[in-house]
Amino acid sequence: MAEPSIIDAAFRGQCPRCGAKTLFEAPAQFAITCSQCDLPFGELEGWGRFIGLFTAIIALILITIAMAVDALLSPPFWLQVVIWAPLTIGVVLAALRVFKVIPLLAHYQRRYGEQED
Repeated sequence: MAEPSIIDAAFRGQCPRCGAKTLFEAPAQFAITCSQCDLPFGELEGWGRFIGLFTAIIALILITIAMAVDALLSPPFWLQVVIWAPLTIGVVLAALRVFKVIPLLAHYQRRYGEQED
């Protein structure tokens, strides 16, 4: 089976070895191992110490956009809450999944890539 792309691994949760949708056990938390092929995801996870900084940068960008929208359009508060709360959650979760999958796939390729060729 071909290794999944970053997008497939991040949004479909595909295991890099077998392609099963077992990579995540929570929206942005890796499973310990793949339930299909027993690949240890915990050993492959990287960049963990940068997650807080990455989340803060995303929050800063979203806050800046929200302030610009408020200054330009002056929508009511309830509309701001209805728009920005789910948008923020969705953007942060999507970005975290991609940010966490990139080093995992790189570590997988470095560790297991030569063995499977």
